[in-house]
Amino acid sequence: MTGSVAASHVEAGEAHPVIKGALRRNFISSDGVRLNFIDAGKGRPVVMLPGWSQSAAMFRHQFEALGPLYRVVAMDPRGHGDSEAPSHGYNPHRMALDLHELMVSLDLRDVVLVGHSSGVKIVWAYWELFEADRLSKLVVVDDSPRLVDNPAWSEESRAQVGPMYFTGDLDRFASSLLAPDGEEFTRTAMATMFSPAFLRDRADEFAWIIEENLKMPRDKAIELLYATSGMDWRGTIGRVRLPTLVIGAEGSTHKVSVIRWIASQIPGAKLRVYPRDEGGSHFMFIENAKRFNQELIAFIEE
Repeated sequence: MTGSVAASHVEAGEAHPVIKGALRRNFISSDGVRLNFIDAGKGRPVVMLPGWSQSAAMFRHQFEALGPLYRVVAMDPRGHGDSEAPSHGYNPHRMALDLHELMVSLDLRDVVLVGHSSGVKIVWAYWELFEADRLSKLVVVDDSPRLVDNPAWSEESRAQVGPMYFTGDLDRFASSLLAPDGEEFTRTAMATMFSPAFLRDRADEFAWIIEENLKMPRDKAIELLYATSGMDWRGTIGRVRLPTLVIGAEGSTHKVSVIRWIASQIPGAKLRVYPRDEGGSHFMFIENAKRFNQELIAFIEE
């Protein structure tokens, strides 16, 4: 499938308040939703997708390094960051359609598409809808093929998926987000995704990350979490036929064995696993931005 209804309007934008040299822009999706994206630089396009309840601004270190070399675009999926939070569309396929509409509207081609965490699910959904249309390479950063366990699985399947949630876990997590102390629960849960050194030495940046996370209404965040957690993307992953870089980390909430399995399913895929002493957390692109950016640029230039 290569067709999509183009977004009706793309705004010129204004200077981004956090990322030097970047613009904060909006476009209107085909179903009338105002979606925010950050846009910087010129040349080959690199498009970035943040994780669940995160924002495009999370990639500010990547904008600093890649902006002088490429055109870097990062999208706030609907409900995330500075995008509008409508009453519908909290699933990876609608978000993949939003992404395609953005790329059509900006006439982006030969895109290097980078997804982090739940943003990877948008990458897989994009492949199901559009395959390689407008894409040249993929960068898959630290996500599992499915988050919820299936009691019917064999042990081999369970090892491939590495589920994070077992019976009742997802419901308990969602209830905690909605509880009166939900903000504090968010901070506690997010802290498990960073190294102790980051939390100690970069507390201000962590506080900013929490602020970005809480921009997404909690009910919408939970709706998206339920919509994505039960999807099994293994069949999709095995059909990807683009140069791909798969990235994981020893200190992540996602198992390294699962990240290795994903890389093994995509012909010719490159694998990078960040050790704990190299900022190897779920957010290695923040903790060790310099190394991450160097390796991303090297992959783009291959």
